[in-house]
Amino acid sequence: MKTILRSIVATSLLAPAVFAQKPGDAVTPDALGKAEWITGTAPAAWEPGKLYILECWATWCGPCIAVIPHVDELYDKYQEKGLRVIGMNVWEDGKDKVAGFVKTKGDGMSYPVAYVGKGGDFENTWLKPAGVRGIPHAFVVKDGKVLLTTHPSQLTEPVIEGLLAGGDAEAKALEGIKTAQKNQEETGKVMQAFRQASMKKEIAGMEQAIADLKVLDAESRYLAMMEFEVLLAKKDWAAVESSLAKLEGNPSFQMLMSSAARGLLTDPEAPAGVRKSVATRFAVSLEKRSHPSLLQLLSKLQWSLGEKEEAIATAVRAADQAKSPESGRSGFTAAPFERFAEALKKGEMPTDEEFTGWLREAMPARPAAKVAPPKE
Repeated sequence: MKTILRSIVATSLLAPAVFAQKPGDAVTPDALGKAEWITGTAPAAWEPGKLYILECWATWCGPCIAVIPHVDELYDKYQEKGLRVIGMNVWEDGKDKVAGFVKTKGDGMSYPVAYVGKGGDFENTWLKPAGVRGIPHAFVVKDGKVLLTTHPSQLTEPVIEGLLAGGDAEAKALEGIKTAQKNQEETGKVMQAFRQASMKKEIAGMEQAIADLKVLDAESRYLAMMEFEVLLAKKDWAAVESSLAKLEGNPSFQMLMSSAARGLLTDPEAPAGVRKSVATRFAVSLEKRSHPSLLQLLSKLQWSLGEKEEAIATAVRAADQAKSPESGRSGFTAAPFERFAEALKKGEMPTDEEFTGWLREAMPARPAAKVAPPKE
């Protein structure tokens, strides 16, 4: 494993901490010293001039796992220039599970990692005062003060370089993050408006939300999905068919196909040809990267086409994938998917309510915290 953060013995520059943990607040590393360390050791004091990222995560949090490579790349590139990264594992049951995960990641998670668990000092003096209810979440500290709190994906290389440089570069980086966060809040409102209009099949409202999003972010990866969903709502099947081929190179293509599959399954007027086109492309997208729930959705679409053997094979694949260690870390268990596959083998298609019930029965208890979606 690469170089890890060593204990810092420099004199602390802090005034007594006020446990608010928001930008400008003074903080001490005391709570870090009370955590259990998987790799590395707790800093005795903040090292003057160094930039600390306290990245809060959990093994059951899919978005947390997805952002780990980005955080590790930042650490590898900037640690010698003054960046210190600490992975704070929170809202978790069991240190052994975390240690096993970190060991599996190897050099892909080379920064120090501390286990907090539930209800520890870090949660009480950092997370709760800051109002953190979702992860991943990063606290950024420099010279004993919180510079900002944000989703780790917003900590780009230019931002890190600006924060390390200090002065005007630091101010510019902080202003950029502030603007991005404001835009994301507005984007969230637009997406909520779109979703509400979509549920009510209000095409005018959906189109207005798209127009609003283009003003906020003309390059948003959500636009293609939203525009495609409007075509589905309009039942413009010819446009849907022609759009499929154009969208195949879109980074969100798999998301587009899953959205289309859900829409087609609830629309009795959708032509079989359109269903087949979506099912075929959806299947191809799942060959390289798949997930039990997406495979189960494809299975339902195949079943609706009368392709029962293909649907059963896909359902069995979903159940097998749900048994993998990675799915287990995300909180998925195989039992609901196995029951789904067995039902199909008997010639029965379970209702959504039945499958949801199976998921609830098998789902392990989790913290009552919402996982924040990845930001663009």
